[in-house]
Amino acid sequence: MLSAVVIINLLISLVCFYIAAKVWKIRRTIALFEIRIAAIERCSSNVLSTSPDFFANRQQGARQLRRRYQQLELQLQQIQQLLGLLGLGRMLWRRRDRPLR
Repeated sequence: MLSAVVIINLLISLVCFYIAAKVWKIRRTIALFEIRIAAIERCSSNVLSTSPDFFANRQQGARQLRRRYQQLELQLQQIQQLLGLLGLGRMLWRRRDRPLR
């Protein structure tokens, strides 16, 4: 009878050790994931903390480019008008030099 109790206790102990080993392994895996997640969080935090400045600078650059483009468009219109006037003046000058028939 005593040997049966000892054998049952040994079997229960082996099952408990097996479960403890599995729990320890799972715990170690979770700890590794926690370390990886913390590292990913640090990296993403660093990237995201600088992104508002990055986007603000890009928006400001885009605004400046738009403003400069509008200025250049205005200058282009003025040059086209000037060239049109010069062409008209040239045409009138040629007519003036032509003899009437």
